[in-house]
Amino acid sequence: MSANYRGAILAAALIVLCNAVAAEEVAKSPWSVGGAIRFNYVYKSWQDDYRSGFVGLDTARLDVNYDDGTLLGSAQYRYNRYPKGQGGYWQHFLHHGWVGMRLADKSTVQAGLVKNPFGLQPFASNNFYESMAFYTGFEDKYDLGLAYASRPGPVEWQLGFFPRDGGSYGGGGNTAGASNRYSYNIVPDDAQQGYATGQRDHERNTFTGRVVAHIGSTGQHEVGLSALTGTIRNETRSEGRDTRRNAVALHYRGGMGPWNVMLEALRYSYGTSHGAGQTYGGLDPNSFVILGAFGYPYPVASKGDIYIANLSYDIPGTLGPLGGFKLYNDYSILRKRVGNYKSSVQNVSGLSFSSGKWVFYADFMLGKHHPYLSPDGGGLASTSGVHDGYTRRINLQAGYYF
Repeated sequence: MSANYRGAILAAALIVLCNAVAAEEVAKSPWSVGGAIRFNYVYKSWQDDYRSGFVGLDTARLDVNYDDGTLLGSAQYRYNRYPKGQGGYWQHFLHHGWVGMRLADKSTVQAGLVKNPFGLQPFASNNFYESMAFYTGFEDKYDLGLAYASRPGPVEWQLGFFPRDGGSYGGGGNTAGASNRYSYNIVPDDAQQGYATGQRDHERNTFTGRVVAHIGSTGQHEVGLSALTGTIRNETRSEGRDTRRNAVALHYRGGMGPWNVMLEALRYSYGTSHGAGQTYGGLDPNSFVILGAFGYPYPVASKGDIYIANLSYDIPGTLGPLGGFKLYNDYSILRKRVGNYKSSVQNVSGLSFSSGKWVFYADFMLGKHHPYLSPDGGGLASTSGVHDGYTRRINLQAGYYF
């Protein structure tokens, strides 16, 4: 199935969902329509051209959901336009889009662009920018396929099969076409907006499995195991030989009173079949793969371990019209198991709260060798000695959800 054909099917599904809803019937029907618009203030310690930071639109999105107790459906389309300090580009993509069914035993089946059941769910983070697992394709990821979730209970399990990734969509001329998407996938490199390696890899036939046990008087502790295996197809090899990628993760989520903890230990390995010329900067071409999303690709070490440790505290009460206060510190690190590459680090300390339909984040981010937290764009693979220290990023966000 071609990317254009796949995109047309998903877009058509979204249009059908939207057109089926009459505004006066929404409150009385299984349909719901909503969306959000979000604005950011951003400061980057390494960005000399914007010493006072900058303000701009982050995202505008449309959500359509259906649930009549048996039949289910959900779709979300997003439009991003970032100011010059953030790259000065725009893009749009389908975040997710699926139809499904709730079976008699309360288990569910979903088909379409659905969430990968792997690791901590629904997120491995409290902050807006998520964790290191997100930037390596193991958190908040959606692909084209099928997902099954067992009925709720003390032990729950999920399975997923994804023949293809979620595909690419549209963006400005200063974006990489194959990377105009929400989820980070292995993608073909881009000569103008990427690293010009000539690597043209794709994810295919991915299987994921996840099982969690709920422990405690109210099931407040969740202990789980996730596994993933799939094919990497390299289009540039004349013999068409496929390689494999594998990942496994142990994870825990739990709390006591207002305190909550998230822990995850993840190991991944990408088998590659790159030729000697499919590289940049003299690196071993099989020591990294190219991942892409949000308009741009970057290299990621082909083997690594990710560790996540998050702590949060829910502050009771309100302050005038404000409430739902949460303090958090989210820490994650990528330790690379190839090429003596240095570790990539991400730490986010922050506060989130809300007021009616408004949601706010205030994040102080500290990191190194990370394309979103430092000038080291290739830092999730080989690192630059020029940018060996920690850099800072501040993100203040206001989002209106309707």
